[in-house]
Amino acid sequence: MSILDTIGIIGEMLSWIGAIIGIPFLIAALIITAIDGPRTPTNVTVVEDLDQQRIAIWSVKERTYTRPLTSRDDLRNHDSTTVTGYVPERRPDRLHLHKRSHPERLCRTLAITMLSTAAVGFLASLLPMVW
Repeated sequence: MSILDTIGIIGEMLSWIGAIIGIPFLIAALIITAIDGPRTPTNVTVVEDLDQQRIAIWSVKERTYTRPLTSRDDLRNHDSTTVTGYVPERRPDRLHLHKRSHPERLCRTLAITMLSTAAVGFLASLLPMVW
């Protein structure tokens, strides 16, 4: 068995493993996107109340909403008084500071990584036939 055959076998195993793991994560990301629905950007004003707690204020369709900011809300610039937030069209009372939710970003990143590994493995598995 030559080194090219070994590379072909390893590439084929990587392509199968990457596809078997990547496709379910891609399906999960698509399902999460379908459930959440599209998020529209909106301007959010950040103010501090009397207890030094930061509060977000935003308006959608002539209605104004507020909610306290928690430690889970990752503000890029902590000194800024205005940020861009994203609200789902189905639930405008829920504000998110990221365009996509954390589970969706995680599933999408894992899917892209594993499917890229599958593609590289597939190309490596073709190496013994071409060489």
